Amino acid sequence: MSLPPTNKNAMDILAYGGVLHRITTRIRQSLELQEILSATVAEIRSLLKTDRVKIYRFHPDGNGQVIAESLAKNRLPSLLGFNFPAEDIPLETRQMYIKAHQRSIVDVAAQQITLSRIEHPFTTGDLTLEDIHQQPISDILQRPVDPCHVNYLTGMGVMSSLVVPIIYQQQLWGLLVSHHAESGGFQEEDLQLIQLVADQLSIAIAQSELLSQTRSQVRQETLINQITPLLHSPRPMPEILQLVLERIVRAVQGSGGRLYLVATPQRLSSLHTCGIQPISSESGKPDWLEEYSLWRELMQTPASPSQSEDIFSLRAIADLYQDPQLAPLTDAFQTTPIRGMLVMPLEYRQESLGYLTIFRNAIDTETLWAGYWNRDQRLERPRASFEVWREQKKNQAPEWTSEELDLIQSLGIHLAMAIVQNQLYQLELYNHELSIARVVAEEASRLKSHFLASTSHELRTPLASTLNCLQILGKGFYKSENDLKKYLQLAEQSTKNLVSIINDVLDIAKIESGRMTVELEPVSLKPLLEEQQTLFSVEIEQKGISLISECEVDRVCADKGKLRQVLTNLLSNALKFTESGEVRIRANKPAERSAVEIVVTDTGIGIEMMKSEQLLEPFVQADGSIKRRYGGTGLGLAICKRLVELMGGQIRLYSAGKNQGTTVTVTLPYPINQAEGEVCCYISES
Repeated sequence: MSLPPTNKNAMDILAYGGVLHRITTRIRQSLELQEILSATVAEIRSLLKTDRVKIYRFHPDGNGQVIAESLAKNRLPSLLGFNFPAEDIPLETRQMYIKAHQRSIVDVAAQQITLSRIEHPFTTGDLTLEDIHQQPISDILQRPVDPCHVNYLTGMGVMSSLVVPIIYQQQLWGLLVSHHAESGGFQEEDLQLIQLVADQLSIAIAQSELLSQTRSQVRQETLINQITPLLHSPRPMPEILQLVLERIVRAVQGSGGRLYLVATPQRLSSLHTCGIQPISSESGKPDWLEEYSLWRELMQTPASPSQSEDIFSLRAIADLYQDPQLAPLTDAFQTTPIRGMLVMPLEYRQESLGYLTIFRNAIDTETLWAGYWNRDQRLERPRASFEVWREQKKNQAPEWTSEELDLIQSLGIHLAMAIVQNQLYQLELYNHELSIARVVAEEASRLKSHFLASTSHELRTPLASTLNCLQILGKGFYKSENDLKKYLQLAEQSTKNLVSIINDVLDIAKIESGRMTVELEPVSLKPLLEEQQTLFSVEIEQKGISLISECEVDRVCADKGKLRQVLTNLLSNALKFTESGEVRIRANKPAERSAVEIVVTDTGIGIEMMKSEQLLEPFVQADGSIKRRYGGTGLGLAICKRLVELMGGQIRLYSAGKNQGTTVTVTLPYPINQAEGEVCCYISES
């Protein structure tokens, strides 16, 4: 194992430089720590010609694990992956490694341990922390090895060992260890090379830590970059929150999660869940823990240092059954495998928005120990066997890593901001809707007031006319039989006008309240159009205009009485607003549709198309001058629209403009022939 003198073969001398070069090159070429460690132990064992070279890493609790190993065939058993208790390398020894910052060499046969260059008879087992801190490094040299240490190495089959500490950030990260089944020593050149390798490993560890931090940051930023666009996507907010919750739970390997939002003036409180949930013992449904007053108190209370962690209001609870503050809530978790919980209060300017909660199930762990050991008997004797001992633990509480806490913290901030933005948007939308509703209500109030004023005038006119006629007749103020007939006809016409106005008002009220019903049946159109021709014959003769009727279809699906009322209203309007020219009513069936179109066209005063939709609403006429000139309540077209829709049809208005006439198209279903006869169906939206 010793290095040849420098005056021997130069090739042997170059071997040291080659080993160091290969290790440093591997560190430069690869940032994967495990790959570097595996290559290092193989190179060192090849150089030292020993039976085992391993790298032992310390855990935060003082225990350690062999994470890299190179073995000579059939010499020593493998320890790769095995864990060793903290007591195997006591705290005093670990402190000595940090202070000495060098190696220890043990020769089991000679029962000597070498640290430095001074001779004292007491053993290393007698050293205390005070001794280590008080004595200079040069005072610790070569001493008899502690008998317990001899027995420990002998039990592993080791007769000589070399241990070099690996220091990272002034802390003992691990050990570079060489074991040999035979007694032997190490030359100073060997030790210098191993020390250089240990220093290079410290550099590799620093690079690996930087790589891990970078990868963690990239994962975090990638997830945030995936979730942020989703939070601001045009999807409905409940759907967005559900998708975001599911992604967050997957990202931290949770077993379930929930997102609770507190109630606002615009909406009730809501709860989004995914995965395993706490169950209410009363209802058997997911429990709304967030609405318990105890929950809010717990979120405002500092966490117990031994059980949970409080980082910027983030509560990470490793074991909810070990936190006395959570005892009143554990009933909801009894029937579930949930053991850990992480709660992120969502806040904006000291105002609570809700809570993001992630659950984790209990886990089963298995640790491979190098031989069975009993904590209560550690100081009595070292264990005699290092055969693998599998320690299995059931139902253990999972830990939350700092990376996961940082991720949830960042996501919680983005989530809170998205919720606030949505609330502001909903508030703005709500205010806008209120403004529109106010305008609509004011317009409806104005129209109804206008309607009442005009209707009162329309009612007074026929009433006054009827009353005057009856007074004349009652007092005998007529001169002849012809005068008597004239006054009777005038009274009759005024009464009919009065009844028509009242019927319009009652019809629109009945329709608006939903009490108007229709009975659809196949209706013959031609007789109905001829009836309308006869009904308006006197009026068209008096005005000197033409009423042309064209019927190209025999039947239509409608309520006969309601269809008659629609046609009468449309023709009455057309004749009222037409001073010259013609009024035409035409019924036909388009070849591509199972529907009938009834089109009423006039050459009258026309309308502005921007007001066409308004004219189909109650109490609306084109303008005040039309009301003064032609009269009416403004209910005719509104009643037609409602009746046509009740019969499963549609109505449309069209006009090229003022004084360009108007076309009203009514579309109604066409009866379908079936074996049992003709049936009616509604027209589809297409």
